[in-house]
Amino acid sequence: MIIGTFIFYFILFLVIFSYPGFRNKENSTSKYKLLIMPALLGLGMVFLTVVKVYFIYKILALIVILVTFVLSYWQWGAQIRKLWR
Repeated sequence: MIIGTFIFYFILFLVIFSYPGFRNKENSTSKYKLLIMPALLGLGMVFLTVVKVYFIYKILALIVILVTFVLSYWQWGAQIRKLWR
C-alpha cells in the first residue's frame, strides 16, 4: 500500500514537473532534477499518508511548502541558484 501510494504521487509529480517550463535542455543534470523533485515530494506525501493525514491537509501542506520555497527563492535566489548548479 505504501509503495503504491509513492508510485501514484511520484507519477503525478513527474507529470507536473515534466512540462517544458521546468526543464533545461542544455543542462544535463536537469534530467536528474526531474526525477529527484518528484521523488522527494512523493516521499513527503507517503510520510503524510503513514501518519494518517487527510487528503486536504496534504494539499495544504504542499501549498505551505511551495509558498515558503517561493518566498525563500525571492529572498535568496542568487544563493539558491549557486547551490543548485
